[in-house]
Amino acid sequence: MGLLSGSNNGSIVDTEAFMDSDLPQRVGRLLAMGLLVTIGTTRDRGAVMLQVTHDGERDREYFRDSGEAVLWLERIDDAAVASGLGESRRDPAPRQTPTRRRQKAV
Repeated sequence: MGLLSGSNNGSIVDTEAFMDSDLPQRVGRLLAMGLLVTIGTTRDRGAVMLQVTHDGERDREYFRDSGEAVLWLERIDDAAVASGLGESRRDPAPRQTPTRRRQKAV
C-alpha cells in the first residue's frame, strides 16, 4: 500500500522534526540555484512531501524521516550542479530605486 492509501497506521509525521533538521538549509541552497521547492504533507498527515521543480521538470518524494529527506535533497543538489546549474550564487541583493515620485508644487 502507498503512502496515500492510509497505510501509516494512523501515525502523524513530526513536521517540526523536519524543520529542526538540515532540511531548511538544503532547501535554501536549492532556492539560491533557482529551483522551486514545494513542501507539504499527505492528506492524512502521515508523510511529508517534497517536490523540486526546474524548467517544468519535477521530482517528488514522500518521507516519514527527516534524515532521508535531507539525503534526497543532497542528491537533488548534486544533480543540479552536475546539470550545469552550478553553485548557488551569493550575489548581493540588487539595489532598488525609490518608487515614490515627488509631487509638483502648485
